[in-house]
Amino acid sequence: MTSRNYKLRLEGISSPAGEISLRDLSDIGEALQQTATRIARQVAGSEGRGRPPSFVDRLSELRLAGLSEGSTILSLRLGEDETLPLDGDEESLIAQRFEEAFSAIARNEPPPWASPLVKKSIGRFVDRVASVGATRVTASWGGENETGGQEVIAVSKLDITVWDVTIDQQTEELTMTGRLDKVDLRARRFRVRDDIGNDVTLDDVVDVDAAARLIGQRVIAHGIAERNQERVVRIVEPTLILERLPQEWSASLPIDLPAGGEVPTGGIRGVSAADVEEFLAEIRA
Repeated sequence: MTSRNYKLRLEGISSPAGEISLRDLSDIGEALQQTATRIARQVAGSEGRGRPPSFVDRLSELRLAGLSEGSTILSLRLGEDETLPLDGDEESLIAQRFEEAFSAIARNEPPPWASPLVKKSIGRFVDRVASVGATRVTASWGGENETGGQEVIAVSKLDITVWDVTIDQQTEELTMTGRLDKVDLRARRFRVRDDIGNDVTLDDVVDVDAAARLIGQRVIAHGIAERNQERVVRIVEPTLILERLPQEWSASLPIDLPAGGEVPTGGIRGVSAADVEEFLAEIRA
């Protein structure tokens, strides 16, 4: 694919010209990356076409190419030149919709193609830009040797509420249980394996540090489900809590053991050998 170049000029932030705090850079960068990723997934239809999520995520990867004055300008690059292109016009459509998002922000008017998850991501970017104190944002873009478009965003005129997504607009909300066993902390991505062996990816986990402490344990995940036909393959922005089993499910020895004594043998009190054979015959059938 052919990468696209972007410049984001931030005016009014508290940092000196040509500088930005790492906290502000992280907040803005995270929201922009999430927007680009979700646009790419929507355009590419990665679930239905069998492409691995990592392939589509590479197409939408944003990288910081530099900082310069004026006031502070972030130079960004979208995509990787070495990545194989998508079919048809999908590749250019990803960049086109990412650029249309800036125009939509300036107009306080969500684009008609934006899914609920894309809207949420754009709204997060609007919120982060306002929270860092920017008074005006100028977004410009183009190819390696071409002049593209430009959009000037007056932050004081932005309406964050137009990006709100109500529950009935979202895709299905889902709660599932399983063992948390795969993690990519940098990408905020985990995986849960349910009791019948299905793997479900967890993207943009809400509290990464808390979730990381639950790896290897049974958890309850609640978030927005994405399906491939009838099967859930991804839960977006999930919250994770430890699954606590009922106390009565805990095993306990039926007798008191003397300190240092041997564990008794001979079966389970009240269960005869015939009972065991009957049980085994049932599960073998």
